[in-house]
Amino acid sequence: MILRMYSFSPCADTLCERPALSGCSFCAEHASDPSAEAFRIAQHIAEAETVKDINAAGLNFEGINFTGKHFYGCSFTGSVFSLALFTGSVFRMCFFDFCTFLDCDFSKTDMTYCSLAGSTLRDTCFEASELLHVNFCGTTISECTFNDSDLYNSRFIGARLESTDFIDCNIKKTFFVKTRQERVSFKSSNTAEAVFDMEL
Repeated sequence: MILRMYSFSPCADTLCERPALSGCSFCAEHASDPSAEAFRIAQHIAEAETVKDINAAGLNFEGINFTGKHFYGCSFTGSVFSLALFTGSVFRMCFFDFCTFLDCDFSKTDMTYCSLAGSTLRDTCFEASELLHVNFCGTTISECTFNDSDLYNSRFIGARLESTDFIDCNIKKTFFVKTRQERVSFKSSNTAEAVFDMEL
């Protein structure tokens, strides 16, 4: 028996290869009213404590409050989040690849085996969080804070980090290979146990 984490259906547009949004026949690009779909999905999440296998890829979310929610196997790939609160939320195997985060709050979150690869994060807070085995590869991160967080075995390979703090963090086995860094602080973090260069 083959177990699949997702049960997403394909978009009803026959020329489209994207999965349909949860509760809709079309993806975000082909939905008749993407804003209404974002509102509907946001309402569903706001009313639930645990959210599983939701596909909300490509939608725009502004001013949402998902504080304390539990997300499992969800896809938000390509979505835009502004003024969004995820404080104290739990994420397992969730995808935020190629997203944009503007002035968002992920403080005190518990995120494991998730991906934010290729995303843009600005003025976003991850303070006092558990960010274990998280993929930040290829991200552009500016004016963000990861202070007092555990980033064990996470990846920032090829990322661009600007005016961002990793103060008093656990960065054991965290990869910062080929990152571009400007005004980045690792004060009081265990940098000797992180990987900044690959030895050949």
